[in-house]
Amino acid sequence: MHTLSHLQEALHQKEQALIQYVRYMREAQDSENEEIAALYADLAKAEEKHIAVIRDQITQLSQGMETLNKYQQINQYNSQHSTYRHEQKQ
Repeated sequence: MHTLSHLQEALHQKEQALIQYVRYMREAQDSENEEIAALYADLAKAEEKHIAVIRDQITQLSQGMETLNKYQQINQYNSQHSTYRHEQKQ
């Protein structure tokens, strides 16, 4: 499903942004620029929230896909092992 792959890509991008913000925050702290460090800390917190939301969506979508796949498997099994017989009309 395209939506799941898009969400996974968005998650990856958010995780990379989080890493960058933390790196920038630490650099600002090292240079004793607390105002900029606080800005990057806020951006990192926002990314963490986005990541949590995207992970929840991925989990929900994945579970929905598993349910759909189980339904498809059961349906396929039933159609292959059907006790119904095709009777020809005379």
